[in-house]
Amino acid sequence: MNMKIKNGVFALALTIVANVTLAQYPPASLLATKWWKWALETPASENPLTDTTGQFAAVNQSGRVWFLAGNFGGTTVRTITVPSGKALFFPIVNVFDVEDAIIAGGVKLFLLPQPVQVAQTVVSNIIATATGLSCEVDGSPVPITAANLEQSAPFSLRLPDDNILGVPAGVYFPAVDSGYYVLLPPLSAGQHTIHWAGSITFFSLSLDVTYNITVQ
Repeated sequence: MNMKIKNGVFALALTIVANVTLAQYPPASLLATKWWKWALETPASENPLTDTTGQFAAVNQSGRVWFLAGNFGGTTVRTITVPSGKALFFPIVNVFDVEDAIIAGGVKLFLLPQPVQVAQTVVSNIIATATGLSCEVDGSPVPITAANLEQSAPFSLRLPDDNILGVPAGVYFPAVDSGYYVLLPPLSAGQHTIHWAGSITFFSLSLDVTYNITVQ
């Protein structure tokens, strides 16, 4: 009983702090776009999505918000160090779609009409199959609700030769994402653990991610 009360107080305190402090950060739709560019434009040799230990957590991080990565399914435990004063942004589950075009006679021709609307429909249908979403910070639950669901505006991706998608290098547009995201205010100095899990039944994909974080 005491543990439940303690967790409830923690969750309430976290919500109050978040409501007060997170308004100073960009909206989730913009942060999600930045997250995808960080995750997909980073070369495969040091990519955070395929990182199994946390050794690449600081690659291409900048600004007041640090990104945490999920995985492509399964269980991943990473140990990282985060500078103090950094908010943390990460997806519980997310998906993106890009409806690219071909170049014919110097003109960009999309293979489908209304590529943005097509991409938005695709990601909406896929993320609708998300289930079993959970998140904990230092053992206390962070509720994942419809308020965590976001769909981005169209954005472009500049993929390097060594990209984790295994596609030709170049600029891909329009890309659209949808996902359940969490934005946490900066954690206090010291040791913290963030754990999240979720599934997308459309892909028969389930992931379980733990970050052991030192804030200093």
